[in-house]
Amino acid sequence: MGHKSSYLPLNYYDVHLENGRTFTHTVKADASIMLFTLIGDIEINGTVVKEKTAVKLTAGDTVIFTAKSDDTQVLYIESIAIDEPVAWAGPIVMNTQDELREAFRELQNGTFVKAKMDVE
Repeated sequence: MGHKSSYLPLNYYDVHLENGRTFTHTVKADASIMLFTLIGDIEINGTVVKEKTAVKLTAGDTVIFTAKSDDTQVLYIESIAIDEPVAWAGPIVMNTQDELREAFRELQNGTFVKAKMDVE
């Protein structure tokens, strides 16, 4: 009997480009894509994204960005859109501001981790 994962599939690329080079990738309509510029600036659809910036892309069928600096490095993260609200503060991501506040309360109280996982 098969087992279905409870996690979403994830594509993760560490993209390295020289100045003026372009990255192009075709994506599915239900994709959720985030880019993080580790080193250098990039240009997406006429907008410059500065180094050390995270951006979530809007819906589309192709991702295209061009390096605006030498030795540019971009983290590309793609998953399936879950169409749920997102509340984000520091390292914690939840669905609502109330859940976010509760997570920080639990973190302060030492009860944030709900279960210990055994790793072999």
